[in-house]
Amino acid sequence: MTLPLLDDVKLDGFPVEQLYPGWAPLSRAPVADDFSVVVFTEASTSRQACWWLEGQNYRASHVLALDPSLRKRLLTAMDPVFWPLASGVLGSPLPDQTGPSCDSLPEIAVNELAGSWLEGYAPHTLLLPSGHADSGEALPCPNGRKIGANRITALLAAQRGNGPLIVSSPFTALPLLAQITFQTGSLSVSRFQEADMVFYLIWNDAFPALRPSFYYPDAPLLISDDPGGAMIPGLILSWYARHPEHAALIREARPFRAEDFGVGQASGLRPKPADENSPPPPAAPAPSPLPVEQPASAAPPQASRQGLKSRLKSLFGRL
Repeated sequence: MTLPLLDDVKLDGFPVEQLYPGWAPLSRAPVADDFSVVVFTEASTSRQACWWLEGQNYRASHVLALDPSLRKRLLTAMDPVFWPLASGVLGSPLPDQTGPSCDSLPEIAVNELAGSWLEGYAPHTLLLPSGHADSGEALPCPNGRKIGANRITALLAAQRGNGPLIVSSPFTALPLLAQITFQTGSLSVSRFQEADMVFYLIWNDAFPALRPSFYYPDAPLLISDDPGGAMIPGLILSWYARHPEHAALIREARPFRAEDFGVGQASGLRPKPADENSPPPPAAPAPSPLPVEQPASAAPPQASRQGLKSRLKSLFGRL
């Protein structure tokens, strides 16, 4: 007797009549070309897993486990979704037009697809432990930009609260307000943009003692102590692919304003009236000039100024 959603599926040429105890098929959805995905769930733990099908035939339980020729065909078929996102909103200002989404696919399936697509078709992301930031030294990025001394240390000390999330830019030290904050699994992700530079701070709610991760896609650079840190870029790309409303949310985001620091509340303070018989207060000494932190120096002339989009093009030669 075959199982629901698996009536026509063949495993090693035979119908599927039995699964591991506690597991049951939850959904089945077409993906691209002749590929589809079946999502299973385990009743006792709510864990999920995928079966990737080509036609009616089971091929693998993860995208990365597919035969290389099948994996290449599946991921290439996902180019119309992932290419505009990876070369656009992931690490650059929001483009004027957005591509198709895959919001109808299950989250676990899109997570596998997005992570595998980035691994195969994007420049390798440099992953550093957050202890690297504790040195306080300036950090040159693979794309030629430079993060100033102590900037990463300050960023990774950011604390979430009930109000707006405001951080100091790692590039110019100017205050920035998070454009959007979204949840994907246990990750809370905040996107920041300064001119044409986009970066993220990511907190893992499953590991509250960890400092946030810093992800700068255009470098590409990831500073993280998260045990699953290598998966962060793919999970962010997956969220964009599943949430086409991200474009409207980013367009509606407002920039940092002085009142975000509570400057407007200063007008509510009133000095106490002076006693007529009390001597006048001593004159305050003239303030000494304060050092002003200079923006990080521009990239050296010989450094590559290619963005993620142009480097994707040069690596894979396809649009």
